[in-house]
Amino acid sequence: MSNGLPNAKRIRIRSFYGFHPEEDGYVGWSKKTDRDAYLRKLNDGDLIMIYGASTSETKKAERSYVLGFLEIEARAIRDEDKASDFGMARKRERGWLGRWSHAIPVRRAWRAEEKMMIGQIAFKSYRPEAGQALAVHGADLDDDEIAQALKLKVREVSVYGEPPLTEPDAPVRPFADAFKPSRAFPGSKGERTATYEDGETFLYLAVFAGDGHALLGRNKAFGDKAIAMKVGVTNNPKRRCDELNAGIPPAAKGKWAMRLTSQPFPDMQRAEAVEALFKDRSCERLESLGGEFIWGRLEDAETLFWSLPGMARFSRNV
Repeated sequence: MSNGLPNAKRIRIRSFYGFHPEEDGYVGWSKKTDRDAYLRKLNDGDLIMIYGASTSETKKAERSYVLGFLEIEARAIRDEDKASDFGMARKRERGWLGRWSHAIPVRRAWRAEEKMMIGQIAFKSYRPEAGQALAVHGADLDDDEIAQALKLKVREVSVYGEPPLTEPDAPVRPFADAFKPSRAFPGSKGERTATYEDGETFLYLAVFAGDGHALLGRNKAFGDKAIAMKVGVTNNPKRRCDELNAGIPPAAKGKWAMRLTSQPFPDMQRAEAVEALFKDRSCERLESLGGEFIWGRLEDAETLFWSLPGMARFSRNV
């Protein structure tokens, strides 16, 4: 049974004194052995739910409340590898240099926008008497707890050392929506002055024919078959492929290629309805990369593509 997270992601809990991913793009431990033990329990893309530690170093209003979520990359770094000047200065001022210096990098972050006690979400995994142990070793949320975590209202924020968000004031939404591809832009209504004329429209699945892990700055584990893909609609698949590659240098080794193209739909509205269905159903097995870009196994994406209503006839672009 799915827990609502794609690609078998997991959520672990951990307490800390605050939540500052914009300045500190890492999660740190004071002891290397503790970091390494925690790291062995994680995979790329797993999540850590941070809640305020019940200590004097934490603001009173944040103690024992969920502060946010971090998506991590499962590799070892040092704090200075992914800390801003401001973040390091804060550690110096508070006498924290040398603490939490054994780290793992953060790729994405979401700040909690509603007040929720950690015990209301991690009602099985969290034990107040185990505060220090949870701060160091954490604990996995089970499926029922994950379901609660995904209901929490959050806002995505930038992470230091990662590309800034294209949407500085990201919307507040349930955490579950962070893993859903964005919906297609609806076709415009009324008089059209653009060159596009509504009519036959295709649903397509494009793949990045190159090193997608390098494109996204991800480590590739042995046996990892995930690739970068894009789903969308167009009235001209060849032209759309050319547009996707327009910003890639001609000498680049990786380019976008059309993999699957549907039979023509009578108009854009009907094609977009099937595209939205693809995105809704993709959440369990494919990861959203933002916009219409997705990450996962090609086999899973193709199987989903073929299963959509009205997709009995399709052309394969190799």
